Amino acid sequence: MNSRETAPVRGEPGGLIRCALCRHFRYFENKAGHNSPHALGRCTAEPWDGSRGQWPMLQHPCRDYEEIPEGD
Repeated sequence: MNSRETAPVRGEPGGLIRCALCRHFRYFENKAGHNSPHALGRCTAEPWDGSRGQWPMLQHPCRDYEEIPEGD
């Protein structure tokens, strides 16, 4: 186990987060726009699994999670 797997996590109960609620998550740009909150996006911080592409509703551990403040 590496340090990222044992590091404390924040967000959902049980220590899991969803990218859709994080300020580091951005949807990929496309011509049609984003018509689904489940569309693939990217992590602008250090991705939890090393992959820039992230699914916004997939629960996972994360050390870089920062909740989006209300009103943003």
